[in-house]
Amino acid sequence: MSNSLKTSRRTFLKVSGTAGGGLILGFNLYSCSTMPDNPIFSNLEINAFILINGDGTATIKAKNPDIGQGVKTSLPMILAEELDLPWEKVTVEQAELDGRLGSQFAGGSTGVKTNYDNLRNAGASVRDVLVRAAANRWEVNAEDCKTEDGFVISGRNKLHYGHLAEEAAQLELSEAPPLKDPQDFKIIGKSKSDVDIKKIVTGQPLYGLDQEVEGMVYATVLKPEVFNSTLTSFDDVEARKLSGVIDIFKIDAMDNPVNRVDGVAVIAENLWTAFKAKKLIKASWKEPKGYITSLKQLKGDFKKGLAAKGEVLRNDGDVAAEFQKSGNVIEATYEVPFISHSQMEPMNFIADVRENEVFLVGPTQTPGSANALASRITGIPRENIQVKFTRIGGGFGRRLGNDYASEAVFISHKIKKPVKLVWSRENDFLGDLYRPAGCYHFKAAMNGTEVKAFDVNICTTSRYLYRGGSPAHGTEAFPDQQPAGMIPNFRVSYSPLLTNIPVGALRTPGVNATTYAYQGFIDELAEKAGMDPIDFQLQMIGDEDRDMPYSDHGGPTYNTKRLRAVINLVKAKSGWGQVNREGISRGFAAQMVFGTYVACIVDVRNISGKIKVDKVYITADCGRVINPIGAEAQVQGGVTDAISAAFYESLELQNGKPQAQNFDQYQKLRMKDSPEVDVSFIANGEAPQGLGEPSYPILFPALTNAVYKATGKRVRELPLKKHGLV
Repeated sequence: MSNSLKTSRRTFLKVSGTAGGGLILGFNLYSCSTMPDNPIFSNLEINAFILINGDGTATIKAKNPDIGQGVKTSLPMILAEELDLPWEKVTVEQAELDGRLGSQFAGGSTGVKTNYDNLRNAGASVRDVLVRAAANRWEVNAEDCKTEDGFVISGRNKLHYGHLAEEAAQLELSEAPPLKDPQDFKIIGKSKSDVDIKKIVTGQPLYGLDQEVEGMVYATVLKPEVFNSTLTSFDDVEARKLSGVIDIFKIDAMDNPVNRVDGVAVIAENLWTAFKAKKLIKASWKEPKGYITSLKQLKGDFKKGLAAKGEVLRNDGDVAAEFQKSGNVIEATYEVPFISHSQMEPMNFIADVRENEVFLVGPTQTPGSANALASRITGIPRENIQVKFTRIGGGFGRRLGNDYASEAVFISHKIKKPVKLVWSRENDFLGDLYRPAGCYHFKAAMNGTEVKAFDVNICTTSRYLYRGGSPAHGTEAFPDQQPAGMIPNFRVSYSPLLTNIPVGALRTPGVNATTYAYQGFIDELAEKAGMDPIDFQLQMIGDEDRDMPYSDHGGPTYNTKRLRAVINLVKAKSGWGQVNREGISRGFAAQMVFGTYVACIVDVRNISGKIKVDKVYITADCGRVINPIGAEAQVQGGVTDAISAAFYESLELQNGKPQAQNFDQYQKLRMKDSPEVDVSFIANGEAPQGLGEPSYPILFPALTNAVYKATGKRVRELPLKKHGLV
């Protein structure tokens, strides 16, 4: 460890006088090396801040945005555990963007994974320095002291942490503090309610839409119906006649469509007036060259992309030779549509651009990016831009992009007033960054029950290509995805397709599509082999305990023993092959997703040709579970979200325009149709992984495999609605 690192850790311990005689502790945390590279952020330095109050309570600031994944609860739980603080005396507050905090990022199921070791060490470092401060005061050995519920104890001596502030501040933080034995954990592994649950159910102002600043006006934006069209002119005469309208002007596109596209800003004294005025504007747009007018056109483009074969990403053995000599070749093509994030809270943001400073507040998964965009637009240095981020009413990857924040900054900068920008629901659909559509052609050669060769040729509307990034296959095709390495002759090739349709990250980017396609085709191979689907996959995985190379998110390896374990547990929990329920058909799928191992069995009923999901069994191995009740909720939420997408969701176009621009046309799963979800976890002491996403992709193939058993129809193109099955 470098001397500079030691110095920075030591100098981050601070003491400050408070009315209650409290102790403010700040410490610099350096992240583990396992966090995958993020396209926006590469700085992985993390901080945490704690205020231990003189009355025995403590305040812990949560550094990352909470989009419903529960990190505002789980990350402070880790700190409180190693600090040996009673959870009932901990208050959690949302941190602001702070340069000392490093990357305050929410996405990729990385929150717990990348913070666990660092937060444990941080909490233990502070606990250790408090123990040493008490030992010095009492003139005893530190080894003779212990901590309990926020106190240091030695024999009859007992002091609250807050009473040791000044002594602790004079001591150096240990580079290797003693950590708790996990067997002694009182908080980690115990279910804790979300710290915001009471505020959520009582309607307290947690979300971006709830926020206000003094003197603010309201704004919304008129957007084109054909994606990425250029504004040529607009007539705002009628709109300006409305009482309360302040101004109307063009919003210019930025060089990257993820940052901002053309539009017409409407500013008014209240939001309702802004919405009404927007409807009165008559705008003319120039459609982009070669824009997609229909899904039929898109299918033709996919066909051309697959025919081109594209870049070979992996080529094990001699696939062509194996196909040439095989007499048993199976082929199938799977397709996934564009789908909307369709989050409950529309895009919104507050910007107050002043002469030499900017104040921002709103829901974003990437507050650092919002800060950078504001600096770029205004020319004001980033250190003079304050960002407060709120709880997010649904993100699923949509709020990784800050185009809406960029619009708010642009408007405030132009009118010299604080602005609250709110998109209408229609804007959310017209300005969405949709889940990329894609096409996957599979070909396999079999000898009895053994797969001798496997070839997948992929063409998708790459989100990296859309935003001008590389490599185009980055979150679209995964060369190491199961069953790579399990079949001697294995090839993956990829062709990107650039369209005008805006695409971005949506819950388990890329993997949500490839898992459906791969696991669906493997189920077809099991049928061809005449084997039970679970037995077939276990045979393919093999009995050997192997660490399989995996270069993408969740790598650098995954373990076959852990994958087999989740399969065997979900098989046992569901009674697969032993329990026959009348009218029930079952489907199975399993995979490592973002570092977490998941196996899923779906029970469906065929009711007069319509599919109803009866029950879902899902087993996960995410390493150590921090908050069981929160973990279970994440798995259940991912399942119901995926059922909604699998049943109903797709972007339908008419003359290049989305047909659905609100929930009356874009159907979602209803509560009455949500099935029972039986969740189980593999209990082990492995390093914790994420849970916000892994249950989402595995549901798709398990469901469609069950649909095949129920109807005899292979669903190789989602959603089920297209096939009249719902």
